[in-house]
Amino acid sequence: MPDILVTGGAGFIGSHLVDALLGAGHRVTIIDDFSSGKRANLAGAGAARLVEGDIADLARLDLGRFDMIVHLAALISGHDSLNQPDRYQSVNVGGTQRVIDFAAATATPRIVFASSSTVYGNQHGAALSEATPPRPLSVYALTKLAGEHLLRLYGQLHGFSHCSLRLFNVYGPRQATDHPYANVTCKFSHAAAHGLPVNLYGDGEQSRDFVYVADVVRALVAVIEASPAPLYNIGTGVAASINRLLAELARITGAPLVTNACPPWPNDISSIRADAAAFERDFGFGAATPLAEGLARTVAFFADGAK
Repeated sequence: MPDILVTGGAGFIGSHLVDALLGAGHRVTIIDDFSSGKRANLAGAGAARLVEGDIADLARLDLGRFDMIVHLAALISGHDSLNQPDRYQSVNVGGTQRVIDFAAATATPRIVFASSSTVYGNQHGAALSEATPPRPLSVYALTKLAGEHLLRLYGQLHGFSHCSLRLFNVYGPRQATDHPYANVTCKFSHAAAHGLPVNLYGDGEQSRDFVYVADVVRALVAVIEASPAPLYNIGTGVAASINRLLAELARITGAPLVTNACPPWPNDISSIRADAAAFERDFGFGAATPLAEGLARTVAFFADGAK
């Protein structure tokens, strides 16, 4: 089985991926600085090797060599990135460059990169395919697009293969509610589990392609060793409004959430959904978890006492 390095492996998506890789018999090394990742997320990952550190220090850490790297570590707030552009460029773009440099220095043959649907920006109408021209609205989105281009550039120079997955709105257990810009599904699911009010920005008709974390992990595992293309969308192809999200949560818990009306976020994306046909064609499956089922699992996670 291959040796795999997962950056950000103690985070929301990373910890689920680590569990899946260990379950499949892979040897896994996690690097995480725990700035947002949680040790509790690794409760079932005892077989993994954990290195506490920053991806900026990859070259100075005695990590050894790997068959592939899954690069998930990043700052994640679009709103924050507009106020702290230098920090986001340093951590996200600079961090990806450090991962690439490490891969080149150790002859790592493959890198899988978690990109983001935010690279598309605000584009109304049909589902967005990988051929849709990017129109990023935040520095965060720009850093993800830059990461994709860095992989293309250095993949050609150094000879490693790579795949970037543009993840749509990922949700599920282990999302951190204490992050100031936690995903709306995370905050709303936690509130629904505990009878708390939520802030509703705008009219609630903004729509997203909500994709359950287990489906994202299946996609990451599928492309780890090889992929016919270097770029895929990962989403359901179905857009759901924030108001629908509220209605589903009310149905799950039997009580409507109390909402506090707030003005819209600046530079917010009003509507987005994936055309994930390319991934489904190449791998024979797609995101399959219905929103109602994924939300029920997420509410149950928070109801069990998780924060």
